[in-house]
Amino acid sequence: MSQWTPRLRPMQTSDLSAVLAIEETVFGDDAWSRSVFERDLVNEHATYLALELIGQDAGQPLAELAGYAGFWRLDDEANLMNIAVAPAWQRHGLGEYLLRATLAEMQARGVTSCTLEVRVSNERAQALYRKLGFQVTGRRRRYYQDNGEDALLMARMLD
Repeated sequence: MSQWTPRLRPMQTSDLSAVLAIEETVFGDDAWSRSVFERDLVNEHATYLALELIGQDAGQPLAELAGYAGFWRLDDEANLMNIAVAPAWQRHGLGEYLLRATLAEMQARGVTSCTLEVRVSNERAQALYRKLGFQVTGRRRRYYQDNGEDALLMARMLD
Protein backbone atom coordinates (compact mmCIF):
# COMPACT_ATOMS: atom_id res chain seq x y z
CA MET A 1 0.00 0.00 0.00
CA SER A 2 1.27 3.45 -0.87
CA GLN A 3 1.83 6.17 1.70
CA TRP A 4 -1.30 8.30 2.08
CA THR A 5 -2.01 11.59 3.80
CA PRO A 6 -5.56 12.24 5.04
CA ARG A 7 -7.27 15.50 4.06
CA LEU A 8 -10.69 16.68 5.16
CA ARG A 9 -12.71 18.94 2.88
CA PRO A 10 -16.35 19.88 2.33
CA MET A 11 -18.30 17.15 0.56
CA GLN A 12 -19.42 18.05 -2.97
CA THR A 13 -22.13 16.69 -5.23
CA SER A 14 -19.35 15.23 -7.40
CA ASP A 15 -18.38 13.00 -4.43
CA LEU A 16 -21.76 11.28 -4.26
CA SER A 17 -20.95 8.26 -6.43
CA ALA A 18 -18.01 7.38 -4.16
CA VAL A 19 -20.00 8.26 -1.03
CA LEU A 20 -22.91 6.03 -2.09
CA ALA A 21 -20.56 3.12 -2.81
CA ILE A 22 -19.20 3.40 0.74
CA GLU A 23 -22.68 3.97 2.20
CA GLU A 24 -24.12 0.85 0.56
CA THR A 25 -21.15 -1.32 1.52
CA VAL A 26 -21.06 -0.14 5.14
CA PHE A 27 -24.79 0.20 5.88
CA GLY A 28 -26.41 -2.30 3.51
CA ASP A 29 -30.20 -2.20 3.68
CA ASP A 30 -30.08 0.88 5.93
CA ALA A 31 -28.02 2.93 3.43
CA TRP A 32 -29.12 6.45 2.64
CA SER A 33 -30.17 7.30 -0.91
CA ARG A 34 -28.57 9.84 -3.24
CA SER A 35 -31.55 12.16 -2.70
CA VAL A 36 -30.94 12.26 1.08
CA PHE A 37 -27.34 13.36 0.55
CA GLU A 38 -28.35 15.84 -2.18
CA ARG A 39 -30.94 17.38 0.13
CA ASP A 40 -28.47 17.67 3.01
CA LEU A 41 -25.72 19.19 0.86
CA VAL A 42 -27.93 22.24 0.32
CA ASN A 43 -29.42 22.33 3.83
CA GLU A 44 -28.14 25.37 5.75
CA HIS A 45 -28.15 23.37 9.01
CA ALA A 46 -26.14 20.45 7.61
CA THR A 47 -22.39 20.10 7.15
CA TYR A 48 -20.86 17.14 5.34
CA LEU A 49 -17.16 16.44 5.17
CA ALA A 50 -15.25 14.16 2.82
CA LEU A 51 -12.14 12.30 3.99
CA GLU A 52 -9.78 12.16 1.06
CA LEU A 53 -6.49 10.29 1.04
CA ILE A 54 -3.76 11.96 -0.96
CA GLY A 55 -0.87 9.85 -2.17
CA GLN A 56 1.37 9.03 -5.08
CA ASP A 57 1.63 6.03 -7.35
CA ALA A 58 4.55 5.87 -9.77
CA GLY A 59 5.10 9.58 -9.16
CA GLN A 60 1.53 10.50 -10.10
CA PRO A 61 -0.61 12.22 -7.44
CA LEU A 62 -3.73 10.28 -6.49
CA ALA A 63 -6.74 11.12 -4.36
CA GLU A 64 -9.19 8.57 -3.00
CA LEU A 65 -12.37 9.22 -1.04
CA ALA A 66 -12.02 6.99 2.01
CA GLY A 67 -14.86 8.22 4.21
CA TYR A 68 -17.27 10.97 5.12
CA ALA A 69 -19.21 12.42 8.01
CA GLY A 70 -22.17 14.72 8.33
CA PHE A 71 -23.88 16.61 11.10
CA TRP A 72 -26.83 18.91 11.59
CA ARG A 73 -26.37 22.00 13.73
CA LEU A 74 -29.08 23.97 15.49
CA ASP A 75 -27.76 26.87 17.54
CA ASP A 76 -25.01 25.42 19.75
CA GLU A 77 -26.07 21.76 19.47
CA ALA A 78 -25.18 19.21 16.78
CA ASN A 79 -26.33 15.72 15.89
CA LEU A 80 -23.83 13.48 14.11
CA MET A 81 -26.03 12.15 11.33
CA ASN A 82 -23.68 9.83 9.49
CA ILE A 83 -20.06 8.72 9.55
CA ALA A 84 -18.43 5.96 7.54
CA VAL A 85 -15.04 4.75 6.35
CA ALA A 86 -14.68 2.49 3.32
CA PRO A 87 -14.05 -1.11 4.40
CA ALA A 88 -10.64 -1.17 2.66
CA TRP A 89 -9.54 1.70 4.92
CA GLN A 90 -11.08 0.55 8.20
CA ARG A 91 -8.76 -0.36 11.09
CA HIS A 92 -6.18 2.24 10.00
CA GLY A 93 -7.24 4.92 12.50
CA LEU A 94 -9.21 6.86 9.89
CA GLY A 95 -12.53 6.57 11.73
CA GLU A 96 -11.01 8.22 14.79
CA TYR A 97 -9.28 10.82 12.62
CA LEU A 98 -12.56 11.60 10.85
CA LEU A 99 -14.57 11.80 14.07
CA ARG A 100 -12.00 14.04 15.80
CA ALA A 101 -11.89 16.33 12.75
CA THR A 102 -15.70 16.46 12.60
CA LEU A 103 -15.91 17.36 16.29
CA ALA A 104 -13.32 20.10 15.69
CA GLU A 105 -15.42 21.41 12.79
CA MET A 106 -18.46 21.47 15.07
CA GLN A 107 -16.53 23.48 17.65
CA ALA A 108 -15.34 25.92 14.99
CA ARG A 109 -19.02 26.53 14.19
CA GLY A 110 -19.89 27.29 17.82
CA VAL A 111 -21.28 23.88 18.80
CA THR A 112 -20.97 23.04 22.50
CA SER A 113 -22.67 19.61 22.59
CA CYS A 114 -23.03 16.69 20.21
CA THR A 115 -25.44 13.76 20.14
CA LEU A 116 -25.63 10.68 17.96
CA GLU A 117 -27.51 7.42 17.56
CA VAL A 118 -25.69 4.11 17.15
CA ARG A 119 -26.96 0.57 16.72
CA VAL A 120 -26.96 -1.48 19.91
CA SER A 121 -25.09 -4.18 17.97
CA ASN A 122 -22.35 -1.83 16.68
CA GLU A 123 -19.90 -2.34 19.50
CA ARG A 124 -16.90 -1.18 17.45
CA ALA A 125 -18.47 2.23 16.82
CA GLN A 126 -19.59 2.48 20.45
CA ALA A 127 -16.01 1.84 21.59
CA LEU A 128 -14.74 4.67 19.38
CA TYR A 129 -17.42 7.05 20.62
CA ARG A 130 -16.63 6.18 24.25
CA LYS A 131 -12.91 6.67 23.59
CA LEU A 132 -13.69 10.21 22.42
CA GLY A 133 -15.82 11.05 25.45
CA PHE A 134 -19.36 10.11 24.42
CA GLN A 135 -21.63 8.59 27.05
CA VAL A 136 -24.88 6.69 26.67
CA THR A 137 -27.77 8.98 27.60
CA GLY A 138 -30.74 6.96 26.39
CA ARG A 139 -32.15 4.35 24.06
CA ARG A 140 -34.40 4.73 21.03
CA ARG A 141 -36.59 1.63 20.68
CA ARG A 142 -36.92 0.11 17.20
CA TYR A 143 -35.03 3.08 15.72
CA TYR A 144 -33.61 1.38 12.63
CA GLN A 145 -36.17 0.75 9.92
CA ASP A 146 -34.34 -2.09 8.17
CA ASN A 147 -34.63 -4.51 11.11
CA GLY A 148 -36.23 -2.66 14.03
CA GLU A 149 -33.02 -2.65 16.05
CA ASP A 150 -32.72 -0.25 18.97
CA ALA A 151 -30.29 2.66 18.95
CA LEU A 152 -28.27 3.96 21.84
CA LEU A 153 -28.36 7.72 22.18
CA MET A 154 -24.90 9.02 23.04
CA ALA A 155 -23.76 12.56 23.83
CA ARG A 156 -20.76 14.61 24.84
CA MET A 157 -19.90 18.19 25.54
CA LEU A 158 -17.34 19.87 23.32
CA ASP A 159 -14.52 21.77 25.00
